[in-house]
Amino acid sequence: MKITLEFEDLEEAEVHLRGGDYFSALHEFKNWLRSEWKHGEYEEKEFEIVEKIYESFNDTLNTYKIDL
Repeated sequence: MKITLEFEDLEEAEVHLRGGDYFSALHEFKNWLRSEWKHGEYEEKEFEIVEKIYESFNDTLNTYKIDL
């Protein structure tokens, strides 16, 4: 399959062409956050904050149909 994309300017093109980098950054952050949620040594209140961030991050990914 061949797909041709056209962009108005270089800045717009770079955003789209760096999609793999964005995906990798999201994946790396999700893995780190999950590790902190499962194995981090936090006080109860801190753990609740990490858990809330983890859930919110996953909800955002789901909203945009991003499957890491």
